Amino acid sequence: MQFRYHDLGVEQAKVQHVVEREIRVLERRLADLPDDLPQLDITMEHHQRSDTYTARLLLRVPDRDLVTRGEGRNPAQALRDAFSDLYDEIERFFSKLHHEDVIRRARQHPGTVKPPVPPESSE
Repeated sequence: MQFRYHDLGVEQAKVQHVVEREIRVLERRLADLPDDLPQLDITMEHHQRSDTYTARLLLRVPDRDLVTRGEGRNPAQALRDAFSDLYDEIERFFSKLHHEDVIRRARQHPGTVKPPVPPESSE
């Protein structure tokens, strides 16, 4: 995994331990992705007026960009909030990738959901 850090008023050293921990968790969650290398952009911003922080995450995975945002009273809290939302987005991404949302709806309401059409094979 590649990641880039962009700071708008927050030094990377202040949040390095949180970023490293979350990157390890993220790599484990993305282990099932195809060989394309995911890229993560982290942007941290400090708002002087309100003395709050905003973290924006952009994760580029095959065929999709997942974007989340977190806010907090300190940079670590903003990052944890953004990563928490990113993990939810990743779960939705994998569900759609494996058609689990269709399977789940079919179990809850049989007869209302058409099963996915398998790809045509060229023989």
